[in-house]
Amino acid sequence: MLDRGSEILSFLEERATDLNNGTANLNVGWALTKLGESGWFGYAIPESLGGRGGSLLQAVEAISSVSQCCLTTGFVFWCQRVFIQYLAASNNTYLQNKILPAVLKGEIAGATGLSNAMKYLGGIEELRLQAKIEGENVTVNGFLPWASNLDSNGEFIVAVAAQTTSGETLILALPSFAEGLKRGEDLQLLGLQASRTSTLEFDRVQLSHDWIISLEAAKFLPSVRPCFLLLQCGLALGITRKSLAETEKNLGGKAAVASDRYFFARERLTRLEKTIEQFSTLESFDLGRTRQLFTLRVDITRLAVESVGLEAEIKGGKGYFRNSDTARRLREVAFLPVLTPSLIQLERELQRQSSTDKILPGELERAGVRE
Repeated sequence: MLDRGSEILSFLEERATDLNNGTANLNVGWALTKLGESGWFGYAIPESLGGRGGSLLQAVEAISSVSQCCLTTGFVFWCQRVFIQYLAASNNTYLQNKILPAVLKGEIAGATGLSNAMKYLGGIEELRLQAKIEGENVTVNGFLPWASNLDSNGEFIVAVAAQTTSGETLILALPSFAEGLKRGEDLQLLGLQASRTSTLEFDRVQLSHDWIISLEAAKFLPSVRPCFLLLQCGLALGITRKSLAETEKNLGGKAAVASDRYFFARERLTRLEKTIEQFSTLESFDLGRTRQLFTLRVDITRLAVESVGLEAEIKGGKGYFRNSDTARRLREVAFLPVLTPSLIQLERELQRQSSTDKILPGELERAGVRE
């Protein structure tokens, strides 16, 4: 399905540990440029917008293929692809005509700073950014403690949500060259150190209306959330496939005692793959489907964690050396449960929904359902 991929994937397999550790300031820029040149960011983006069409499943599988080799790059791929989705879903022709082509080619890094907004959508925390609309300009202030794919050597554009003084919530694309926008030093992470993850400070950042992705975040965010979550599933899907393949290679001898656990994991993976495929064809998500999507994201992530744990057991001591691929996957997979929305946040929301027999005010809108 994925053309011109062998060179990229071979490079990632060779450099995955270095990218995870952030060795010698290595980053994912080369891989993102190659992925853009090969058209991998364009899966499920209409050809009329410069994409290559196709299904959302192809985009999920592209992220999965990269994540099998290197979750650091898979995660940054997800950041780039989700940012592209925001522009494609926007009604802003300036962003679609002037910015989207360069992001699709990987010439500009696309960052999603909407973790805070997704938590806000679920009632978990307040928005961290404030905006003031004055005539033809928007002024943004605030601080984001976490955003990824913030290219420190080139240009990046980050999608953020900000609340205006009049109570509306905007979705904005903020370019790195905007005066008043300050990127911090790379955060020191357990893994994924080369993912270009840092803080962002907004000090009276002023933009024209050309940089507004949406004036109605309450409608826009639910519309892109299914894609946001399904593409995230590609991360866990890739590392699960790779880890189970490594486990299968080492099931002989004394390790045969773990065969039942391996085959049970394979069966779960097959079921979840079918669910991802089914969900990738849906054009809309009602409340019930949204709950199922939350459950899917929880289940595939937990399977990834369990699969890497099983691999580590099977490999034994040789998998515990710091520079082994197994040890790298242990560090990589530790990130997936805390990736926004975290498993705790999703499970808490599912628990809240199951504790009531009625739909709470605003729940239909948050789920993207139109009455």
